[in-house]
Amino acid sequence: MVRVKNPDEIAQMVRSTALENKRIFSIVAHIDHGKTTTTDYLLKRAGLMSPDAAGELLLTD
Repeated sequence: MVRVKNPDEIAQMVRSTALENKRIFSIVAHIDHGKTTTTDYLLKRAGLMSPDAAGELLLTD
């Protein structure tokens, strides 16, 4: 089961983790080429979004 983290816990991890241990990336594409779907999928796989909400919540819209 994927564990969904709360926003405060995520913010604390971002602030407290060394830069060498972070993965920073961006997704660039034209309109309607799946950026939001891809982002939702990655967030779901990382445990930051519930599987039921993925594809429906559109977290980055």
